[in-house]
Amino acid sequence: MYLPKVYDPHAHAYRVRYAIANILRDRVANEGAFQCCFEMGDEDEVIGAILRRGLKNPRLRAALENSHLVSLHRWLAAYPELEEAYCTCEK
Repeated sequence: MYLPKVYDPHAHAYRVRYAIANILRDRVANEGAFQCCFEMGDEDEVIGAILRRGLKNPRLRAALENSHLVSLHRWLAAYPELEEAYCTCEK
């Protein structure tokens, strides 16, 4: 499956939504497209947006904490201001 919007450098919001959809399912249909969400030069902004949405969305927060796709601990290391909000994670 080819997802051209994921590869568009100006489609930041689309990459955030696509990554969240995969994290909520805890599986990916297109590994390359999922990885691309974090390789377009704005990966820090994408990760930050996902983490902030997780604070407002209990389902996403639980998915992040139990995800096999992402390393929440690594993500939170770059966002110490959000780390305390996700303090239920084991370190």
